[in-house]
Amino acid sequence: MEIAKLRSRITIQHSEVVTDAIGNHANAWVDYWSCAAYANLASGKEYGAAGQTLGSDTLVFEVRWCERLRELDSAKYRILFGGNIYNIITVDDVQFRHERLKLTAQRERR
Repeated sequence: MEIAKLRSRITIQHSEVVTDAIGNHANAWVDYWSCAAYANLASGKEYGAAGQTLGSDTLVFEVRWCERLRELDSAKYRILFGGNIYNIITVDDVQFRHERLKLTAQRERR
């Protein structure tokens, strides 16, 4: 992997159960890891809903593999990038070599 391509900064968040001051439990997104990444558009499309044209972008993020990212999965983690939230669709340990991870993620509609 060419390190020079890792020009974008992403933050990976983890879904956790947190307790507030009076003991209520709720799910919250907590920053888990921040790292340099190569970000590239995988696909994009537009569709109409309720009289509006909405976009849906799918990006591929490539990051260097590290022990901290071993547990990464699509159910409990998401990515913050460029002011947007991206839900992880797939996590690919390329050729199972523990050198880089390819994360495919779709932008969350707000």
